[in-house]
Amino acid sequence: MKHLGSASVLALCAMAAPALADVTPQQVWDNLEGYMASSGYAVTATESMSGGTLTVSDISMTVDIPEEDGTVSVNMGEMSFADKGDGSVEISWPASMPIGVMIDVDGEKVEVGLDYITMGGAMTASGTTDAMAYDYSADSISLVLSKLNVEGEEITRDMATFEMVMSGLGGNMVMSMADGMRMISQTLNGAGLTITGMASEPGTENGGNFSLAMAAFESSSESMVPGTVDYTDMPAMLAAGFAGAGEFSHSGVEMAFDVTDRGDNTNGSISTSSGRMAFAMSQDAMSFDGGNTDMTVAMQGAEIPLPISGKMAETSFNVSMPLQKSDTPQDAAIGLTLGGFETSDMIWGMLDPGGVLPRDPATVSADLTAKVTPFVSLLNEEEMMKVEMGEMMPGELNAVTLNALTVEAAGGKITGDGDFTFDNTDLTSFDGFPAPEGKLNLSVSGANGLIDKIIAMGLMSQEDAMGARMMLSMFTVPGSAPDSATSTIEFNDQGHILANGQRIK
Repeated sequence: MKHLGSASVLALCAMAAPALADVTPQQVWDNLEGYMASSGYAVTATESMSGGTLTVSDISMTVDIPEEDGTVSVNMGEMSFADKGDGSVEISWPASMPIGVMIDVDGEKVEVGLDYITMGGAMTASGTTDAMAYDYSADSISLVLSKLNVEGEEITRDMATFEMVMSGLGGNMVMSMADGMRMISQTLNGAGLTITGMASEPGTENGGNFSLAMAAFESSSESMVPGTVDYTDMPAMLAAGFAGAGEFSHSGVEMAFDVTDRGDNTNGSISTSSGRMAFAMSQDAMSFDGGNTDMTVAMQGAEIPLPISGKMAETSFNVSMPLQKSDTPQDAAIGLTLGGFETSDMIWGMLDPGGVLPRDPATVSADLTAKVTPFVSLLNEEEMMKVEMGEMMPGELNAVTLNALTVEAAGGKITGDGDFTFDNTDLTSFDGFPAPEGKLNLSVSGANGLIDKIIAMGLMSQEDAMGARMMLSMFTVPGSAPDSATSTIEFNDQGHILANGQRIK
């Protein structure tokens, strides 16, 4: 939806900053028109000046989608730019604007019509021609499906609907130019967001509906965009200096769906009490991280043997990686937390009908950082194709640090950390894997108690349990607390593996 998001700058962008100097209505329109042109849009309009107001009518913006052999067109009718007499300009636009999307994919033509509806919208531009600033607010903004035509067949409103509504909006944006680069800083906050949709097959019971309700949300972003940019050519964009970072957060989401297929019904819901997502990208690297709190999930249906339900106190992830090939090691990271997981008594009753196992919340968490040397650019299609065909190695692993590890469930717990380097010139000591050197430190608690409970459940015999206890004792030493143990697994520069000082390889 990049094209739709860019096009809506003229009436929906989040924007603002205090007035820095005088700007005229013509300068504000030229700034917006230039921004759209630099984003790849062909803009046409009719301009008319009367007094201190510039009226721009018959506004049409089109952009091609090369990868889908399609076109996005936005027709905005009329906008006005009025000099407020204090160096700023008031921008007005129609309450309802049509957006037409024409797509032709492999000969299949799809036409989508959307109504872009604003209630209580206001926008003011100020600043200078080199640093234009915008203030924006609206009681609500809606995006409603008004037309859907697939291969000449009209999909009527009783067959498909879609509506997105954002309420209580306010925000700001500042656009400036320097050394051929357009710098954009923007924020947006809203009181809420709802999305509803429905699809059905005429003459049958097949169909479904979807809904999402989000509480208060905030977003912010900073980007540097080349003066003229082709958004379909990401390697060229990055080479020209494109870079961006942003963050989005919300105060809770509730989602629900209900689908019927050939008489079988499946429905479910997901909710969270908060969430966030952040990203950063430049020609050298990219990163993503995010998470949610107090997530609940429920699902049932004909294809699901029993109703599924559960909740998790925390979910989070992070990943960062280099994008370009390099002769020297680069930073990388990955992390995942699934914390405080609980499931329903019904599922516990199937797994443990006697209630032997503790039903405390379970957690799995790992945080790793690394040094890697990329041999290819992730954005180079030819090089990535050679990697897929086995003609090139993607890179080499130089070092890994396990900052923290936690696995906790059913009364048992494992924690750990470690640090390793890798010798990529030695691929024989570990059967083709670079030889590691370093230590892994582990702490285990509740292991014997968990084994006793598994025996009581009848899932393990005493003989099997004896083997498991012997294996545990071989790799660990008793800890300071009851039913606890520690272990240090070391990989040395001679290709040996030691457990608590005792060589095992």
